[in-house]
Amino acid sequence: MSKLSKKFLISGCGISWSGQEKKTWVNIFRAAGLKITDVGGPAVSNQWILNKVIIELWDSYYDTVIIQLTSLGKLDVEVDSKRTNELVNNDSIRNFTYKGVWPSSTSDDHDSKKLYYKWLFSPKLEIEDIVCKLLLLSILCKQKNTKLYVYQGYEILWSDTQQKLLDNIITDSTILYDEYLNSKHYEFHDHMNTVPGISYQFSLAKMIAYRCCPEIIERINKMFDKSANVVLT
Repeated sequence: MSKLSKKFLISGCGISWSGQEKKTWVNIFRAAGLKITDVGGPAVSNQWILNKVIIELWDSYYDTVIIQLTSLGKLDVEVDSKRTNELVNNDSIRNFTYKGVWPSSTSDDHDSKKLYYKWLFSPKLEIEDIVCKLLLLSILCKQKNTKLYVYQGYEILWSDTQQKLLDNIITDSTILYDEYLNSKHYEFHDHMNTVPGISYQFSLAKMIAYRCCPEIIERINKMFDKSANVVLT
């Protein structure tokens, strides 16, 4: 079976999510001819990123799953009209909702968020939750003969025990946003938005493609050469 006929399931935060105005490596993959289902979202948490993939994969088949983990401390909140008026509309950064949820990220304009980070945020428990879900996802992918690739968008400080558990799951140690900040691509960054710019997205697309679908690298290179005129959807 050609790689281009295989199905890819992808989830991540704004570094990857293909449904935003700024285009990402996922849009590039799609333009290169891959069949993509993107269950990520803007500014969403690791809880969202992993849960949506596990639920989608549970009763469906995909040849390849690609996860882009995000930073700790993000909080997704179900909203109604009261919460929207009180929390969302008054936030200086995360003043939007996505599929009935406020991806509040680490914004703490509202007192409830300040109190959450002061008294409730528990990074060790959050990391443990991520590890458990990655282990479950790894088992599920093996049962379905699905290839799994996991990337770290931001640094997560795993314990030694957790690192050993994840050695065969996270096999690329690159911290994507750190790489972006330290690259030539950051010179052209739009500081009104945290999403990495398009030149880095092409670089990231090639890096990921080398591992999971090298057949599309030539197409990516051609798109990059003509990037000013390429329409990414």
